[in-house]
Amino acid sequence: MNYREKTLKSLEGKEIFPVPTDVLEGFIHPTLEEKIFKKYNINEKNHENILKKLNAHYRWAIPKYIGPPLEEGNFDIPPAWPFKKITKSIWGTWDGIQSYTGTVERPFDTIETISGIDRHNWPKADLFDYNRVGHWLEDPDLFLAPSDWAEKNKKHIRAVGGFLPIFCTVLDLFGMDKGLIYMASRPDLVKATVEHISSYLEDFYERLSRATHNHVDILVFGDDFGSQEGLILNPQKWREYFLPSWKRLFSIGHKYGLKTQMHLCGSIRPVLGDLIDAGLDIYEIVQVTAKDMEPKGLKKDFGKDLAFYGGIDVQKLLRFGNTSMVCAEVRRTIDILGKGGKYILCSTHALTEDMPLDNVLAMYDEAATYRG
Repeated sequence: MNYREKTLKSLEGKEIFPVPTDVLEGFIHPTLEEKIFKKYNINEKNHENILKKLNAHYRWAIPKYIGPPLEEGNFDIPPAWPFKKITKSIWGTWDGIQSYTGTVERPFDTIETISGIDRHNWPKADLFDYNRVGHWLEDPDLFLAPSDWAEKNKKHIRAVGGFLPIFCTVLDLFGMDKGLIYMASRPDLVKATVEHISSYLEDFYERLSRATHNHVDILVFGDDFGSQEGLILNPQKWREYFLPSWKRLFSIGHKYGLKTQMHLCGSIRPVLGDLIDAGLDIYEIVQVTAKDMEPKGLKKDFGKDLAFYGGIDVQKLLRFGNTSMVCAEVRRTIDILGKGGKYILCSTHALTEDMPLDNVLAMYDEAATYRG
């Protein structure tokens, strides 16, 4: 079986060894990439060669942005990787600054009425060309027609979409403090904001699915509403404000025969069942160091209905462990999450420059040889 066939069998519940593996969303820090090129004497220094070397089973794509040039920010800080520059996003917030707090301007700093929310310059889905797709880090001029991209990656799982959050966008628009306070004190403003965000995302994913569904396997979503210790907001409030939107969004993928996959960091156990009921097929990250996110309990309680993608810790293990520890944890995780299939082994976040190369390679080498 090729990587695509193998992963699809696993997602159907067939126990596969070695388990499918991936490089999370195709992201590897350039400094770490350079070390891999050097380690294996890879002269053709392109991203695809790294993915092949690490046995990445997925290939990831987004549609091509064709809107007006995005305003560049003048800040005294470098952009946070993987951003190459700090720019104003389609929401009017700043991309490339990894914080919901601080002194940067927020579009809703002074808005106190629903009419003010409605007057915001909300994005339109026609900012993108859904008939041209490619990886986020690629030159958009090299993006391909979905059929050509699918043919190029026919031996891999083809995943389209990305981290297009609702909760996080609310916090970006209001600022974290004000956004969370308003979830308690101004539900009218929060609900109006969520409605605009969701309306855009539904149009975006409908167009993306329509253009690509014959050529891809998975529709990808993402949001972050979990902390290390639990949900950032009360589960009931999350269900009230955000769950209906995710149910509508997941239904778009299923309408076109696609699996749904969602990037979720942190401790999210209290609402994982809600997401399954809403239509989530694959849970991406499995942040095992967060509260109540131990793989054994997750597999026991949710493994019948949910596939898992991730599970190998980046907070401590890959950064501060050694190769023996990494290999042992890979085996342990496969024994738990790989039982009965429905598991793609991957790090719990992107591969960054502060991870020892030997640890990263040990993760993939052990997964490629271990058979449970």
